[in-house]
Amino acid sequence: MGVLPLSLATSGEFTTFKNDHGIDLFFDYTGEVLSNVSGGDHTGTGYNGLASFGIESDLGQAIGWEGVKMHLSGMDLHGSGIGSRSGDMLGVSNIEGYGSVRLYESWVEKQFAGESLSLRVGLLLADEEFSTLETTDPFLNATFGWPEFISMNTVNTGPAFYIPALGLRLLWEPSEAWYGQVGVFDGDTFDSPESDDTVNRHGLHLELGNSQGTFGMVEVGYRHNQAEDVDDLSGTYKLGGWWHSAEFRDFRGGASHDGIQGVYASGEQMVYREYGDQGLKLFVRFGFAPKDRSEVDYSFQAGASYVGLIPGRDIDTAALGLSHAHISDDLPGRTTETVVEAAYEYVMSDDFTIQPSVQWVDDPGATGELDDALVFGLRVNLSF
Repeated sequence: MGVLPLSLATSGEFTTFKNDHGIDLFFDYTGEVLSNVSGGDHTGTGYNGLASFGIESDLGQAIGWEGVKMHLSGMDLHGSGIGSRSGDMLGVSNIEGYGSVRLYESWVEKQFAGESLSLRVGLLLADEEFSTLETTDPFLNATFGWPEFISMNTVNTGPAFYIPALGLRLLWEPSEAWYGQVGVFDGDTFDSPESDDTVNRHGLHLELGNSQGTFGMVEVGYRHNQAEDVDDLSGTYKLGGWWHSAEFRDFRGGASHDGIQGVYASGEQMVYREYGDQGLKLFVRFGFAPKDRSEVDYSFQAGASYVGLIPGRDIDTAALGLSHAHISDDLPGRTTETVVEAAYEYVMSDDFTIQPSVQWVDDPGATGELDDALVFGLRVNLSF
C-alpha cells in the first residue's frame, strides 16, 4: 500500500558534482520506531528503515538532448516491521515491506508541445502520480498514500511502493489549472500469482505477459488558485479510474470475471490562510470497486492539516486523519477497519525532519477477532 511512497522525503543532493551539467546525485534515509502498546495481534515494538539513492539528470543540459529527463534509483528496505503485531490491513507504516536491496523507480521522460505534454517510460510507480494527497504527508499509515480501494483489489497491490512496474505515463497540462494523465503498467510487479515477493526481490525480474494482465489508470485534475502571487485559498480536485485486465474470481461462486475496475475522487482545500503557506487545509478521498470481486468495495479518507499551528514553528505541520475501509458484503464474516491518526512534522532543516505519530485502529484486520490497537510511532527523515 503504499507519503513517503516514494516521496517519503524530499530528495537532497548527495553531492554538487556535475550540478552545472544538469546531473544530481541523491541519498535519503528514513528510519522509524513503531510500538503497538495495546490490542491488535500482540504488543511489541519494531523498526523500519529505508535508504533511497540514485541520480537525476536533465539530459538537455548534460548532453544536449533537449526536453529529456532521466531518473535512476535504488532502494534498501530493512527492519523488523510492526504490521504482524498490530494485525491491521491498512498498514500502520507506509515504508514497511520485504527487506532487500533493489532497483527502484527508473525512467526517461520526454517533453513535447512547449512542455505541456510529457511521456515517461520505464520502471514506474503509479502511487507517485495518481490518486495522491499532498495534505497527508505527515501521516505514517499507508492508507493515506496508495489507497486500499486499489491496493487490496488488484494483483499484488499494483505498481506502488515497494515494487515499481514496467510501464508508461502520458501527462497533458493544457493550462496551469487543468491536467489529464493516463498510465499503463505491467499487471504483476511481483511476477508471482502466489504473491511471493522473493521472486522479484531485487527489482530485476522483469516479465510481461504470462497471463499477468495489464494495470491502467486515468485521472483528470483541477488546481485552483495555485499561483504564488495569489492570496486566495488554493485547492486541488481529482477524478480518476483504474482497471486490471486479468481474471478475478467471483466471491459468490461461479465463473471468474474478465477484469476489475474502480473509480475515485479527491479534494484538498485550504479553508483558512494565516500567512503565506500557513493555514488550515481539509482533505477527502473516496473510492469504489465492484463488491462481487473486490475485497474492499469502498473506502474513504478525510482529515485536516495546519501549517504553523504552534507559534514560532511556522513551517511545521500538524495533521489529523481518518480512514475507513469496508469489506465486501460478498465476503461473509468480515467487517470494517477504521484508523484515526494524529501526526506532526517537525522541520529541523531542509534536510532533517522528525515525525511523531499516534494511531488508533478499530477492528484490526476487519475480522472482528482482535481488540482495537494503539500504535505510537516516531520517524526521522534525512536527506544528504
